[in-house]
Amino acid sequence: MKFPGLFIKAVTPIVSMVLALAGVIQLRSQIWTVGTICLVLAVIGFVLSMRLLEQNPFSAEQLEDLRPILIPSILWVSIIGLLIISVIFVADNTKTSETDRVASLAWVCSIFLSLMVIWWGTIQQLFTNKFAVFNEKIRENRSELIALAFMLGMAFLLRTISLSAHPYPWSGDEASIGIEARRILNGEITNFFDTGWSSQPNWSFVPTALTEFIFGQNIFAVRLASALAGTLAVLFVYLTARVLFNPTIGLMAAAFLATLPYNVHFSRIGVSNIVDSLFSSMLFWLIAKALKDDDPRFYYSAGIVGGLCIYTYAGTRLALILAGIFFLFVSIRQRGYLVSHWKHLITFAFGVLLSMAPQAAFFARHPYIFLGRFGQEGIFLNGWLAQRAIQTGQSQLDILIDQFIRTTMVFVASSAPGNFFNSPEPYLTVLGSILFLLGMAYAMAHILETRYFMLLVWFWAVILFGGILTLNPPANTRMLMTSPPVAILMAVGLHKFLDYLQKFRLVPDRAIVPAIVSVLLIISYQNINFYMVKYRNNMYFADANGEFAMETGLMANDLRDVYALYFIGAPRIFSGFPTIPFLAPQYPRSDLKAEDIPTLTLQPDQKVAFFAIPENRPLLEEISQKFPGGERGLIYRKPRPNEILFEYYILAP
Repeated sequence: MKFPGLFIKAVTPIVSMVLALAGVIQLRSQIWTVGTICLVLAVIGFVLSMRLLEQNPFSAEQLEDLRPILIPSILWVSIIGLLIISVIFVADNTKTSETDRVASLAWVCSIFLSLMVIWWGTIQQLFTNKFAVFNEKIRENRSELIALAFMLGMAFLLRTISLSAHPYPWSGDEASIGIEARRILNGEITNFFDTGWSSQPNWSFVPTALTEFIFGQNIFAVRLASALAGTLAVLFVYLTARVLFNPTIGLMAAAFLATLPYNVHFSRIGVSNIVDSLFSSMLFWLIAKALKDDDPRFYYSAGIVGGLCIYTYAGTRLALILAGIFFLFVSIRQRGYLVSHWKHLITFAFGVLLSMAPQAAFFARHPYIFLGRFGQEGIFLNGWLAQRAIQTGQSQLDILIDQFIRTTMVFVASSAPGNFFNSPEPYLTVLGSILFLLGMAYAMAHILETRYFMLLVWFWAVILFGGILTLNPPANTRMLMTSPPVAILMAVGLHKFLDYLQKFRLVPDRAIVPAIVSVLLIISYQNINFYMVKYRNNMYFADANGEFAMETGLMANDLRDVYALYFIGAPRIFSGFPTIPFLAPQYPRSDLKAEDIPTLTLQPDQKVAFFAIPENRPLLEEISQKFPGGERGLIYRKPRPNEILFEYYILAP
């Protein structure tokens, strides 16, 4: 029997076991047709393979030939079987909480097992050598690792210090994500491949659920998930720049990103946008390593990360598109790459398929959810561009030029209004802007070099699809994916300028390191002073509705007893504002309008708290006259101490 026949005979029993598992699980979930088919195939395959093995047992030579590939093959069969089970359950119409859990567990196991198989040789070598090679590399690069550890520590500190208080106030979107995480912990969400708030896959709320599980269901826990993602982004920017260039540029890029205000800011608020910078950095590091080492394991790992991009914030999916554009460029630019590396590209594609399959199955059934945000924000899809041209009398080209200017100038010259940041300053300091522009110019001049093309497509694709072609640029939430290439381009600009000074002997060699440190300290100080002092003291993030919801929710918790909460906030804020139910979930809440007051009745022993925005304070006066004996008070806005935020009236028996 030839080798393929031997292999099929050896693996068929395992395939039968996987099919039997799938069949039993599906029958228990009342999926009769598919379950029966799986069981029939499992029984037939098992009986036939056993008969073949009994009639023609393997010889010693055949076993020796099969042994190196048998266990990995069995594992791959199991991995694919688990993935198929997950996809079937996601696509099934009769899902239950049990099938939801099986689908999630099967998918996670398939990802974990596949990475274990791919990297098993390296893992085995590490343990066999008792980490000798790893420890040797640590000794050889001790200074570099110490510098990196310092930068990661600084990045983590900047992203976590006073996390609950800054930025102020807590936003409704943060509360919405916190509520979704709470639903996961309470067992209300079992289908993680479905979508929740803002059409985000439920998997995107799992990190927040983990931090809430550890630190409690509070503001700090919700924001900590973003802080950790932002800190990890600094690590992967260092790794990416190190592979593309050298350790010096890697450390400089990490230092720049660690204090970059718009990256720090979105690392401190509990929304999912910051994962753009993490996933794109991780993906491009793996791709850079794959190209540099010509290692299929990195191609596969990059594919896994690329597929995971569809499980998070909608903008993160752009990273996978960028990877495809980059591989297309490499295939065209490097002669013979496609012929010599087609297996590697298939390995990458298989990694993408394996990791994204269950979520893709869900989106295939609900394409309107997948395309929802693109349809809402894209100026072509929603017809905004044509309508704008009619309204203003401008040509569509002039409008697009204006969109381009507004999107790009926010980095070096313009403020960053609204959209979860509302900064009066550009993203970069003056010195940072100069370094960024120098790095950008050098990269543009070397665009046909693979590493510079990677940085340019990484930056400009986000500018195009996240800025120019969307509503209200610069949309700060959609600019986060630019922060890693911006940091690397700043490092390239500084490195090339110092290289110029060194070549023309304008500075001695011994002054290069002090010069780098000085520039890093200056820019870091300017960034930290702006965001942690000026931005915080002026509370640029603040808005009256968010403040009202946060302060009333905190005040309700301070009552230390169950009060009925009435909100007199129409027409601009209501009791359903997410911050209120997150901070005070145990309190019954109602909205109160002027026409409701005459018919309002209270029980003699009822505990009630009324909260009125400034415009509705006269209504609170009517309530206090109708139900006398309560406590009234005013709460003022923190950003504007002379402006009333709300008035409260508390009635206790």
